[in-house]
Parts: sequence; structure tokens; C-alpha cells
Amino acid sequence: MPMQIRRKTVKGRFYYYLEESMRLEKPRVYSISLGVKIPPKKELGKREKELIEKIYADLLHMAETVYLPKVRLIQIEKKRQQYEARLKRLTKGQREEKDEVDIVNFVYTTLSTEGVPITKEDADLAYRFAQKGVRDIRDENLRVSLDMIRGLRLVRESAKGISLGFILDLHATIMDGFPAKNPGKLRAKPAYIYLKSYDKVEEIGFRPPAPAKIRPRLDELVTWYNSNLGKLNPIELAALLHLKFYSVHPFDDGNKRMSRLLLNKALHDCGYPILNISKQTGKYFDALVKSVEKKDERPFVEFVAGEFENMCSKKSSG
Repeated sequence: MPMQIRRKTVKGRFYYYLEESMRLEKPRVYSISLGVKIPPKKELGKREKELIEKIYADLLHMAETVYLPKVRLIQIEKKRQQYEARLKRLTKGQREEKDEVDIVNFVYTTLSTEGVPITKEDADLAYRFAQKGVRDIRDENLRVSLDMIRGLRLVRESAKGISLGFILDLHATIMDGFPAKNPGKLRAKPAYIYLKSYDKVEEIGFRPPAPAKIRPRLDELVTWYNSNLGKLNPIELAALLHLKFYSVHPFDDGNKRMSRLLLNKALHDCGYPILNISKQTGKYFDALVKSVEKKDERPFVEFVAGEFENMCSKKSSG
């Protein structure tokens, strides 16, 4: 962080302060006193850490970290607040338009990433149907898009926290048009995860738990999430919820889209905006597979952090 040392006069004496200025919704300056002279490099390093802790406590309320350094989380939070400030300057109509664009893009990339042959026009039309309360649609692509929009609405309108019932309801919602996929029911057979490339379909080097272990693993996941909500920083909370759920792969189909909806459930619970990680398909799957195969959560957490930071850094309001 670009901290600066400033000299100030207090009652006729010179004192030095270590400062960090931030342009948030309102400009903010954080500082700590260094005394009457600038300390040596080693001591200055300690004071810099103290200032980082002070800024982190103010911006992220002492939220715990697992993989991401506090300096990185401060920078992400700074950009998030700037992003939110830009949204506040939009008119009501502009905010509604942006929300529509975000939802349509999320649905389109989430489904197309999984090989569902929908177009952005399908997702856009499904959004308009959802606004009018239309439910009975024959076209399969429109129906699956509409179900995803309904799932995202369920995520955004639900109370904070998750439960097994919520997970089952969410799956039943997004898979409503596919009764053969057992919507809302846990799988009763082994699961294998395959990734498609241009020339082949290949199983990854990871096997989800056997059917008998699914319910206990989901119970653990629910407990973990609810106990860490408001305790762990939102970026890691969201990324780890996605990753942990994906590792269980509790349903016959729809696990990847469920994972991305749950990631946004965590962000929404923390007051953060929707994040569309599917648009970076190659990087997304590279990080996800690396984390599950090597049982190393860090690559996926860092990917999600980077995508969230990039989204908040965009200057466009649309």
C-alpha cells in the first residue's frame, strides 16, 4: 500500500505520522504517530503493519482471513466501496437496467459454460417473462433460463444463512424443467466429474463422496457456513462455499450452477454485489479443478478474489 510519512506541527513541535489516504464514498485518511523522528526501517515496518490492522478493522470489522492477505482484502474492499458509490449515483432506471444486464449475463454464461445451448437472447427473453410472471414455457432453452432466474431471485430474497432445506429448494427451482434429473433430491449413485475440451471429454482426478456420505457432508457445510457468516471475510466465505459444495457434488445434475448460485448467496448475505465468475470459463475451471484435485483451496479463492476485484474496478456503469 502506498503509505506516506507526513510531518505535522503540534504545539510548536514537529511530529511524524504514517498515513494512508483512501478515496471511498467520502475521502478518508488513516494515520498513526511515529513520534518526533522517523524510526529505522525495521521499526517502520512494524508501524506499517499496525496501520494495516487499523484500516482492516475499520473497513472489514476484524473479519477473519484464511488465504488472502489483509492488504489485498483492503484493496478489494476499497474498490467495492467505490463501485457501490458509483451505483448510488445512477438513477433508479439506470440501476434497474444494470441489474437486468447483470442477471441476463449471469444466466447466459452460467448455462452456456455447462454446454446448455442457450443464447443471450434466450436469457434476455426469459428475464422479461420472469418480470411478467410467465411460467408455462415450452421452449426448453427459455425454460431452463427462466428457472435460473427464479433460482437467483430465491438467493436474493432468502433470509441470511443456509439450510439443507434451502439447498434442496434451490436445486428444485433451477432443475424444475428436468424431472428425470431428480430436482430437489440428493443423488443415490456415485458421481464422476468430467470436463469438456475441444477434442475430448475427460474425467478429473477427483471423486465426490459416495451417496451415503452426502447428507453428513451437507450438514457439515451448512454448519460451517452459518458459523462463519459475519466472521470470515466475504470473499473467502463465498469462494469456499462454492468450492466445498462443488466437492460434495450432491445432485445428479446442476451442481456447477448450484455452486455459482451459492457463491452469490454468500456475497448477497454480506451485502456484496452479484459476481459472474463463469465468463472467464477457462480460468474458472482451471482454478476449480486445481483446488479440488490437489485439495488446495487457495487457487480458487485467489481466482474469485481477482474476479471480484476486476468487476469492481470497471468504470462502466452498465
